[in-house]
Amino acid sequence: WDIRGAAAAARAILRLDLDLVHVQFAPSVFGFSRAIGLLPILLSKRISLIVTLHEYGVWSAHGLGGGVRSALWSAAERRGHADRETVLLARRADCVLVSSPEQLAVLRARIRNRAPAAIEVPIGLNVDMTSCGRSRARADVRRQLGAAPDSSLVAFFGFLHPEKALDRLIAAVAALRAQDLGIQLLLIGGAESHSVHSGAALELRQQLQHVAAAHGVRDQVHLTGYLPDADVCRLLLAADVAAFPLDAGVTRKSSSLLAALAAGLPAVATAPKGTVPVLSEVDGVLWVPPRDTTALSVALARVLSDRALARRLTVAGRARAATHSWESIVAVHAQVYARTLASHRAGES
Repeated sequence: WDIRGAAAAARAILRLDLDLVHVQFAPSVFGFSRAIGLLPILLSKRISLIVTLHEYGVWSAHGLGGGVRSALWSAAERRGHADRETVLLARRADCVLVSSPEQLAVLRARIRNRAPAAIEVPIGLNVDMTSCGRSRARADVRRQLGAAPDSSLVAFFGFLHPEKALDRLIAAVAALRAQDLGIQLLLIGGAESHSVHSGAALELRQQLQHVAAAHGVRDQVHLTGYLPDADVCRLLLAADVAAFPLDAGVTRKSSSLLAALAAGLPAVATAPKGTVPVLSEVDGVLWVPPRDTTALSVALARVLSDRALARRLTVAGRARAATHSWESIVAVHAQVYARTLASHRAGES
């Protein structure tokens, strides 16, 4: 996905004689190369361009001259020339789709002049929850883990990553053992992904195992690896609370959080900076500050001990998850495509 790769992609698109191209922009998918951002000048102007920003608002200039580079990008953004993360993709798109209000705010702040149409489209569930049955999950999973039938089970779901602060989650669960000796932690998900390759993935798993051993909970922390939907459902249904302690906070674009809420799990998650007060209940989640192991442990203890709180979070979380159906997402995309193509053709006539 360097410049030659972007040019090759453009040539392939032109050979297909397409009317519309929809780019799913996630930096990790393109090898963290911004060359794909040159696509708009490599394509025919008759082709409509839609861009979905899956990861946005996270780029920062590092190293020597980082401050100068950031200032130059800011100047280019103010003049409507380019964007520091997507280069020309967001600037030249007929329509930009974002998955969270935080991304929309960053986009509008950066591209103030002649900004493209932008729409927030909630992300959908990343797990098929229809295959799940709750009846035997709790007992079966605890038996397989060698845990007591009444022991508490905390679950994280998603790809493992250093920025997801799973070492803090292990420490927080370890701190709760004084209250619940049988407490178990499930880290559900694979370590290898677009942003964490095989060698780094193995190292990350080993680091988490070392953290668990150092806190005396090696036998209580279970790394499942990547699992099919049915197994993920079963484990989520068996758990008592879900935890998402990301360093940067959890936004609405987290489909893993949505899956936990759809499974009826009360959730504890770190709040993005400047969003909600600490330990507040919003949409089925008890929010805590990032990078605060004590607050994370306190919040988990509250959910596990306060049945009324857990019930409120469960009801609110299911209601929120129900609004993120793939049927509604498909309908929005169909409308965007039709409207974009109609506008484009009207402009050509």
